[in-house]
Amino acid sequence: MSRRDVRPDDHRRWVFNRLAEAYRLRPGYPATLVARLLALAGGPASRIADLGAGTGHLALPLARLGARVHAVEPAREMLAALAAAEVPGIVPVHAAAEETGLAGSEHALVVLADALHWVDPERGAREAARLLAPGGVLAVVTPRLAATPFLEALAARIARANFKARPAPPPVGLFFSNAGIGAPAAERFEDAEPLDDSRLEAVLRSLSYVGPALGPAALAALLADARALAAEHGGAVWQRELVLHWARRG
Repeated sequence: MSRRDVRPDDHRRWVFNRLAEAYRLRPGYPATLVARLLALAGGPASRIADLGAGTGHLALPLARLGARVHAVEPAREMLAALAAAEVPGIVPVHAAAEETGLAGSEHALVVLADALHWVDPERGAREAARLLAPGGVLAVVTPRLAATPFLEALAARIARANFKARPAPPPVGLFFSNAGIGAPAAERFEDAEPLDDSRLEAVLRSLSYVGPALGPAALAALLADARALAAEHGGAVWQRELVLHWARRG
């Protein structure tokens, strides 16, 4: 279910409320990427808006480094998982990225990490631009799974279970254009994290085209095949290339 189709206050229809625990077990972001975002924001004590913060994979490490982070997330259960970490500097905000309710022109960095595909590229861009302080940075992080033998075999198995499991790339260029900010620079970061069977299952359940999309029998079969593939390839490693797209507001 797309975030664009459901209001944040419609708790019953918000599928991401059912995925909070699985999302919490997803791999986080590498320290090098977190440090780079903090530097773009101006260093510790900077004010950051994390749109589509989920369970806090980016907001929490930024706050631990001293930033004050408005963690904007429309799924209440995701936000509750984030708040349970009790990290100083985090301000949970129950809202959609397109209408945060936050004060304008106050954030040194507005970031969307693995969230742009759920955001309306016109309304979300206008809101991001509204939040940015003069000279502030708009950033989008897009992940892509590496072409390892395990991940390629797993992707093929997922595609057999759900032919829609090849989503289009998020509209990064359009988003920056709609925000009235120039074409973004791109920086690449690598990340790899081993997953045991239980965490591999949680990550798969958290994928919108797997957990919520498949019936119980199909999901159980896919999870069993994923465990078998991990054993066949000497373990599951969630390896990604993360692209940081960013531009500074003039």
